[in-house]
Amino acid sequence: MAATAPAASMLLPAAGQVHLWLMQEWGALSADRQVPYAEWLNAGERARWQRFRAATDRQRFLQARALVRSVLAGYLQLPPASVEFAHNQYGKPQLLQQPAPLQFNLSHTHGLLALVVTRDADAGVDVEAVTREVEILTLAQRFFAPAETALIKACSADAQRDLFFRLWTLKEAYVKARGLGLQLGLDSFAFHFDTAGRPQLSLDESGADASSWSFMQLQHAERFQIALAVQAAGISNAQLKVFTAAF
Repeated sequence: MAATAPAASMLLPAAGQVHLWLMQEWGALSADRQVPYAEWLNAGERARWQRFRAATDRQRFLQARALVRSVLAGYLQLPPASVEFAHNQYGKPQLLQQPAPLQFNLSHTHGLLALVVTRDADAGVDVEAVTREVEILTLAQRFFAPAETALIKACSADAQRDLFFRLWTLKEAYVKARGLGLQLGLDSFAFHFDTAGRPQLSLDESGADASSWSFMQLQHAERFQIALAVQAAGISNAQLKVFTAAF
């Protein structure tokens, strides 16, 4: 994907298919390379970008917006600067242009950005660097459902980190797919794993249907854990297509 031109035309995700775009976080980016990406931003995005004081924060914001705009422009066959967004009352972005009902969600951690795109179905993605230091049991007891904390405590010390990040990314991806922000508490639902290791969702909400959701997990470059949540039944890694984005 070039910075100075729209992304090449790309095939839309088929019904029931999930596209995941991964992009390594940039190193230092020269001012002359920042200019073309900055020109893609709308007025609100540009104002947010300029409010960041730290150069790393400015660069991360610009890269995230460039990734979203370039990928969606490729699907919509539009210039990146022409892609328009609206936000729901909780801040979740949605496309205004709808020749095809695309849904998308973005996540980033130090070193990697992840963008999920689906057709028709709400989706969320979360990526975490598993090498970062975390207080596993402290965080689990504060944010997880009791059953999830019990799962972690039942593991050996060596296995706790892996399970923590599997659960954390699943929960974040689901919250982001729902688009309700902080209205949906992380302890109001729980994940466990079946005998094949597949994530299973349990909901406390009245009338909520856990069977209408599908979840996928994968590791990238040995140090990133990624989870995806899609509001459609029967989707697995077999329907997942992973792309690498490079500018």
